[in-house]
Amino acid sequence: MLKLKNQKQITTHLFKQSILIEKALIFYLEAFVAELENHAKESAGYQDQTGNLKSSIGGAVLKDGKPITYKGFEGKTEGVSTGKEFINSLVSKYQKGYTILLVAGMEYASPLENYLDFNVLKKTELKMQRELPEIMQKLKKQIDLVR
Repeated sequence: MLKLKNQKQITTHLFKQSILIEKALIFYLEAFVAELENHAKESAGYQDQTGNLKSSIGGAVLKDGKPITYKGFEGKTEGVSTGKEFINSLVSKYQKGYTILLVAGMEYASPLENYLDFNVLKKTELKMQRELPEIMQKLKKQIDLVR
């Protein structure tokens, strides 16, 4: 059992614990964004003839409106820069707390999915909605073990 004798020790201990919790949260979110990015590319319901659409798919983890990490946006096509530009245009909209963003940056991604009914990010969004609560529950269990 941990014995803390004064206010300074308590404050120091709580600060160290909060840093550990934040590191664990960021680790889980970064891994989840990478998993979502891979899922989006693997479950694509379209033929990506130029490679632009798949290379424009990527994600980011934000903390208080500042990117912590980016995942995806890989390749040697215009999709890489288009995807990065698109995700960066969204960052300023999320100023509080932690945020996961996942985008398909090519302008034709939305019509392809919404009008031609090809999967671009729909299945990945459903996966995120289903699995994010489970991930947060795992993190909560780890935090409870540390206490």
